[in-house]
Amino acid sequence: MKRVALCTAILLVIILLCTASLVTVSRYQRDFTKAIQDLEQAVYQETFEALSVRAASVCRDWMDAEHVLIRFVRHTELDEVTGAMTRLEKLAKYGDLSEFSAELNRIKNLLHHIYDSEIPYLRNIF
Repeated sequence: MKRVALCTAILLVIILLCTASLVTVSRYQRDFTKAIQDLEQAVYQETFEALSVRAASVCRDWMDAEHVLIRFVRHTELDEVTGAMTRLEKLAKYGDLSEFSAELNRIKNLLHHIYDSEIPYLRNIF
């Protein structure tokens, strides 16, 4: 009987940890997608310097979030987002708006892919 209780407790802990990680990934994906959309809207409304400052702020926020997400998500995908985030500031500063917009779109797609790959679909499990 003790073994059954212990197995049940371990299973509950695993389920709670998986749920917490999925909620965390979902929250960060939603927050950064919103930040990226705000940057997309600001592309033609702000000066290059102001856009660069906003992009640097989003990049700093991402660096903080990456330290949390690295516990749940594969490193290669996070590294791709980090690389794209670090390019945003310089692209905005030097006025390369087409490349800036392309990087924003790439980041949104990567964030969606990270979230989608963490959901326990059968295709993600097997």
